[in-house]
Amino acid sequence: MNRSQEILSHSLHDAFVSVLMKVRSLDMQLSDMYVRLDNEDEVSLIVYDDNDNILHTLQLDAWEEWIANISPEDTEQQFIALLGDVVNREELYNLFNETEYNGPFSLLYVDKQMNVLAELLTIDQENIMIGDDFWEKMDRELDEFYEKLMSDIRFKK
Repeated sequence: MNRSQEILSHSLHDAFVSVLMKVRSLDMQLSDMYVRLDNEDEVSLIVYDDNDNILHTLQLDAWEEWIANISPEDTEQQFIALLGDVVNREELYNLFNETEYNGPFSLLYVDKQMNVLAELLTIDQENIMIGDDFWEKMDRELDEFYEKLMSDIRFKK
C-alpha cells in the first residue's frame, strides 16, 4: 500500500467511525447507508442515511495523489475496492455490527442519482449470508461424495 492510499484509507476509516458515532448518539436505526463520491468542486465522500439526509462529508485530500497511480478507467473500481477493504476490516466491521439498525443493514456505493453501483457491506444477524465460494465448495463435496458412492456399486450384466 503506497503512502497516498494509506492516508486515504485512514481518512475513510475515521469518517466511518465518525458517522457511526453520530448514528449512535442520535439513536438512529438505519436499514441502509449510502456512500457517494462527489468530485465536482473538491473531491469528497458523502455519507447518507436511508432518507437521503447527509450524515457526513469528508474532503479527500489525498485523492489527487492517489489517482495519479491509477488509470482513469480503473479509478471507480479501485475506489470501491478500497472502500470495501476499509469497511470490512475487523475493527470497523464490528462497529457497524454493534450499531442499532433495522435489519438487514447495507452500506451501498451510489452515483449522483442514488443508483446503487456496489454493495460494500451487508449485516443481517437473522440470516446467514452465503457467498459464491460456499456453493463451489458444496458442489465439489457433492461430486466427491457421488463418485465414492457410485464406486461402491457394481453393475451386473
